[in-house]
Amino acid sequence: MSSANFTPHGMLQISVDNNLVTIEIEGPCNAEFFQLMTAKLSGVREQIDLNNYTALIVLHGEALATPDAMEYFTSYLKTISVKAVALNLALTSTPSTTEQVCQRAYREAGINHQFFTDNSKAIKWLRQCMQAEN
Repeated sequence: MSSANFTPHGMLQISVDNNLVTIEIEGPCNAEFFQLMTAKLSGVREQIDLNNYTALIVLHGEALATPDAMEYFTSYLKTISVKAVALNLALTSTPSTTEQVCQRAYREAGINHQFFTDNSKAIKWLRQCMQAEN
């Protein structure tokens, strides 16, 4: 990873509802964006049950990231204990490419995940995951 400091590229909005963390992301994203995101996510830790929470990621536009950004993000994923992640690709410019890139990161981190094109179906799946035994 480069030692140069760059401005974060990408848009981020985070909300929490009953242990479901929703993250709206618009890319493209760089490593500095993911560093900002992880810092902001640490701020919601006190609002969730760290043993039983899920995340809905709603991707917008060109939701791709640089290789060093994905390396940083994958390393971050390996440190969290999220029960499941649903990724909504309906609003992305390149859904199949975005799915491939995300699939690699979530698989490598060992996180239960699925892809959706509808928030309500994604949320239903996430709530079921929270109710399931570990």
